[in-house]
Amino acid sequence: MERKSTDARAALDTFLRDTRTKHIPGGQIILYEGDIPLEVYILRSGVVKMYDIDEQGNEKILHLVKPPALIPFAFFSGFVDPLKWFYTALTDCDVYVLPAAELKAMTHTDGDLAELLTNSFSSDVHELLVRLSSLSKTSARDKVLAALRFLTACHATARRSGWWRVNFAVSHQLIADLCGITRESAALVMKDLQTEKIVRNPRITILEIDRDRLAAIL
Repeated sequence: MERKSTDARAALDTFLRDTRTKHIPGGQIILYEGDIPLEVYILRSGVVKMYDIDEQGNEKILHLVKPPALIPFAFFSGFVDPLKWFYTALTDCDVYVLPAAELKAMTHTDGDLAELLTNSFSSDVHELLVRLSSLSKTSARDKVLAALRFLTACHATARRSGWWRVNFAVSHQLIADLCGITRESAALVMKDLQTEKIVRNPRITILEIDRDRLAAIL
């Protein structure tokens, strides 16, 4: 996965070498629900969370995107309606910034760039649908296990002895927001999974997952 990310970044640097870049610190909102943006962002590095906020003010994370994701997803439908989701930098991010009309023209003339972006979008939509399906599970444990599968598949790097480390800080609140459960429920499930040696925390907020043990119980 790390190799794929490096390859995607190298390809983007080639395609967009003359495009303006911007650094976005972790925690900063990139786009708000209701926006109709004229510019789009292509993620060069970092992770962005895509989410909505319920009536009680709780975040419900729909997806976590990585390079070379194009933000917002609504670009592919032509920005017909205002955005339905928030996009916030989960980690420090570097993005390419360009007018939507300019990128549309570039994808019409550069088939390789269009293929890179649409392949990334297709992969994100697949994972998003899998995640949304997992939210229908009834138990908090099953929801957390599904979230861990997603993190291992999309946002982790192999360590040793079968352990995979998530590439950013993971708190119980983040797990809860991914699963649509309370932080307390997420903490209880994660404690059980730690006892079962499916997850471990070498340091606070560093999460490692035993991929084979996780696969065996899913």
